[in-house]
Amino acid sequence: MTNMRGKQALERIRKIKPFIQASLTITKKRCGNPGCRCAQEGPLHEVALLTWKEEKRTRTLYVPIQFRREVEKWVQEGKLLKRLVTEVSQAQREFLSSKKKLRRSNKG
Repeated sequence: MTNMRGKQALERIRKIKPFIQASLTITKKRCGNPGCRCAQEGPLHEVALLTWKEEKRTRTLYVPIQFRREVEKWVQEGKLLKRLVTEVSQAQREFLSSKKKLRRSNKG
């Protein structure tokens, strides 16, 4: 059993697209090639990094430029899923709490 808000959140969860629970960060760094323009004074290279926690450690994964937009969509879907799961959990707690209050008023 669930209340209307919980049902609506569950419906939105069913429509979630591919997701990933991580953060995507765009930063600049030196590539490590001694012959590259960035090795001395030139502009640094833009790099996309995906980070997440795994077994209490932060993990990082390089994201190739051709996948950045798609990975960003996955990250956004992951954030949406997290919000919706929180919403469903809260709705379920409220449902149980209302039943507890109802039971108490029926005893009196």
